[in-house]
Amino acid sequence: LDDTVRFNELRRRLSRITQRMLTRQLRELEADGLIHREIYAQVPMRVEYSLTTLGRSLEPVVRMLWTWGDQYLAGRRSHPLSLNGAVSPSGLG
Repeated sequence: LDDTVRFNELRRRLSRITQRMLTRQLRELEADGLIHREIYAQVPMRVEYSLTTLGRSLEPVVRMLWTWGDQYLAGRRSHPLSLNGAVSPSGLG
């Protein structure tokens, strides 16, 4: 979370997001004061993003959500749910 990241690096890290959606989300985060966008006037243009102080203040929350998600997925793998959300008797869904 300490890194300054270029737009294309974010696209590589978030491979399932479209360029349009990533741009939209980054602009919202910038408007909310969570990230800072730095534009370098060079050819080709370079844009870097970094967390603001406010954005960094969310780090403990993000890390807790990450941990919860990992534990949830591990539990789902060991106890698959059926379509209605109940654990099947065989444990296979």
